[in-house]
Amino acid sequence: MSEKLSKKEELAHKLAKSFNEKKDIKLYLYVVNHYKETAINKAYEDTMKVPDEKIKKTRSALFFFLMKKYDKEDKNISTID
Repeated sequence: MSEKLSKKEELAHKLAKSFNEKKDIKLYLYVVNHYKETAINKAYEDTMKVPDEKIKKTRSALFFFLMKKYDKEDKNISTID
């Protein structure tokens, strides 16, 4: 029997699969539990829009860069309010 995954676990698996890094599922589980979902989703969408030839390192590296940037921006906006 397989267990039903939580929404966060599903997102972690989606990210790991999309970036061809299923072996790093623990990293993605950490991400979904420590970063805002809005930052994760925006970074994912923006990362997937970039053509392969424009990726300088790896698609997952771009994702992590954008996710941290968006998460930080979101926290800065929240503190101003």
